[in-house]
Amino acid sequence: MMKHTASGMKAPVNIREFEVAIRDMSNDELKSIRFEIENSLQHLKRSNARLQAYIDKIEGNEQLHEDNELLDDLTTDELDNIDHEDLQLFSDSLKENNIILKNHQQRLDALDQENIFRTSGSPKNKTENTKSAAIPTVSLQAEEPSDIYL
Repeated sequence: MMKHTASGMKAPVNIREFEVAIRDMSNDELKSIRFEIENSLQHLKRSNARLQAYIDKIEGNEQLHEDNELLDDLTTDELDNIDHEDLQLFSDSLKENNIILKNHQQRLDALDQENIFRTSGSPKNKTENTKSAAIPTVSLQAEEPSDIYL
């Protein structure tokens, strides 16, 4: 599902709309969305580890990163061929990825809450109950029920 802005550009569904949208989805659709989010998280974590290694190399704070399994495929040649002028790009990309990671975690939390609600009939705690009661019902349209732009 995508939200169209006044300019006609597509924007990601905000977390409140996501929480509302998943209420009407089947368990299989929720599992599929979870899989997509978790897959994206893994790619972002790997990308962030690589970006941090690049930044460390450029700033002269190079660490061995031997214990980081996300960097198993990072070669010494790759680190040696980093363009030092790209420090700002690497830093900005790392910051953007961290924002996306936070958004993905919110979606996983929302999926967890929906699962708790479906299995127990009530939210995890009273704070969540109050919060979800305040979520307005929004009419979201998509070609398929599972088409949520994350």
